[in-house]
Amino acid sequence: MSTVAFTRFDLQTWLPRKQSLLPLAFIIVVGVAVPVPGTAVLAAAFVTSFMISAPFLSDERGGLDTLYGILPISRARVVAGRTTALVIYYVICCVVAIVTTVGVASVRGNPLPAGLLGLVAVALAAGFAFVGLALALQLPVLFRVGYTRGRLVAYAPALVVAALLWLNQLTGAVEITSELTVPVGAVIATAIGVGLGGLLVGAFLAGRVYRAREIR
Repeated sequence: MSTVAFTRFDLQTWLPRKQSLLPLAFIIVVGVAVPVPGTAVLAAAFVTSFMISAPFLSDERGGLDTLYGILPISRARVVAGRTTALVIYYVICCVVAIVTTVGVASVRGNPLPAGLLGLVAVALAAGFAFVGLALALQLPVLFRVGYTRGRLVAYAPALVVAALLWLNQLTGAVEITSELTVPVGAVIATAIGVGLGGLLVGAFLAGRVYRAREIR
């Protein structure tokens, strides 16, 4: 079985379920309740972060881990396929967020100006960085111990970000202002780099621990 085939199979096992679709409605609610450009996009990142554990719950409920051991597919491809499936879910969340943002602006009669489009782009990049961090923190744990023992790791990304903001407030290491003091392009490129780095690190570590895991 190829990585693409497993990605398709993985999505079919958990994406059509209510627990995976309801969070999309939450993104819409956030976008309508807080009609600030970029808010729904950031909500999409947080939703994805909490949904990373969903496929592992499906594995345990359906005994799919044992099935993966029977199927003609390596554990490395299982990790790659699942990571790809989660990225696809994040893209779906972002599409919902962008459509909601544009739709709310149109209904209110306030089309997004070019400046605010830049803010949405920054929010997308920041959200991707957060998702990359979430994958780096959660994938190795969930592939190593499964959903039941590792589900609390879903809160780790939000706690890490909160801790960093708290430390920054105490130390004043980075001054946070309402206006960007560096080029938008640099911010976006850095955030995308962080996201890609987190994604690759998470997949690499997950592959290492998953190969060493004994599945019964």
